[in-house]
Amino acid sequence: MNSVIATAILAVAANAHAAVPTVTTEHMEAFKLFQTKFGKKYSSDSEWAERAGIFAQNLETVHMRNKAEIMAGGDAVHGVTKFMDLTPDEFSQQYMGYIARNESKVIRTDVHIDGPLADDVDWRTKGAVTEVKDQGQCGSCWAFSATEAIESYAFLSGAKLQKLSAQQITSCDKVDQGCNGGNTETAYAYVKGTKGLETESNYPYTSGTGKDGICKATLIKEVQPITGFTSVTKGESNLQTALNDGPVSICVAANAFQTYTSGILKICPGSIDHCVQAVGYSTSDKYWIVRNSWNTDWGEEGYIRVAMGYNACKISNDVTFPTFK
Repeated sequence: MNSVIATAILAVAANAHAAVPTVTTEHMEAFKLFQTKFGKKYSSDSEWAERAGIFAQNLETVHMRNKAEIMAGGDAVHGVTKFMDLTPDEFSQQYMGYIARNESKVIRTDVHIDGPLADDVDWRTKGAVTEVKDQGQCGSCWAFSATEAIESYAFLSGAKLQKLSAQQITSCDKVDQGCNGGNTETAYAYVKGTKGLETESNYPYTSGTGKDGICKATLIKEVQPITGFTSVTKGESNLQTALNDGPVSICVAANAFQTYTSGILKICPGSIDHCVQAVGYSTSDKYWIVRNSWNTDWGEEGYIRVAMGYNACKISNDVTFPTFK
């Protein structure tokens, strides 16, 4: 694919909301099915009409994104998701939350392992990954991403795998902004400073409605202290190397995730705005395995496969993992 076509595809995908479509009977029928499937209810006829219009616009985005994937030789399928009644700005505000903090960057470190890299890695099959979680309508992806990395690396350091409290970071990390966004690096710094995280059962998640919550962490219950974190040098080869040692936190450009339903995503424009967990890859089928925090009714049971070899979604630009004693 030449650079002219690539530029055109990115423009199509990024600007799919530029044209306002005519709302058709077909759109309305699809919107009613969407409401039934996802239990959507609206407070007034005017809100219903507004959301129906946004839904119709998002259907046009779905068509354009599928077209862009086909033109690029990708096989990702975009379709009706539970986010289809949200504008891109609403979606970003409610379900993402990455805030860059360049001043907090440590010196990036290359990660090395002994021996050749594995052709395929999937840490889910090795018992190193907890179940898919749900951040709800809260921009706490950064807290979930850091928490999930700590869970996995605690297990790899010899502890039992257990679900830890993303709520503790969301409510108690005062450097970051709770449901209004944050950064995995400052989340790690909080966990290091407070001597660890409580379990999710002791400190369950309550911010799904968009409220940060009051910090209720107690030193008595805190578990899994960390000594710091490693920030991996940019580049997919370094991400692959890091994934041979364990699942890692990554922050990505995720605006195309709003309509993703399945397949290997290749067209993924935009700036980094969302933090997730990379849990593996396949060199034969050329994709990265990424765990999201939008529950299992999104994507491939809560996961997305991202094309390898293109730094799609800027997947290797912000890779970190915690360190233990």
